[in-house]
Amino acid sequence: MAEEESSAVQDNGSRFNLKGFLGGVKAELKKVSWPDKKELASYTGVVLIAVVFVCALIWICDTVFAKMLEIILR
Repeated sequence: MAEEESSAVQDNGSRFNLKGFLGGVKAELKKVSWPDKKELASYTGVVLIAVVFVCALIWICDTVFAKMLEIILR
């Protein structure tokens, strides 16, 4: 049992290879399908609308809960 545990974790002397890692990152970034300007503008608009909607929803909920708490504590 002890031999199995020690053989499962073997140190083969490998170290972190920064040059190899950055080469892999560069290769993966070449595979990415980047949006064109029209798609980017469209996606940005969708995100901004979603952020405004969520902010308004949170503001409404906060106002309602504040009024309810004010009524309860009166």
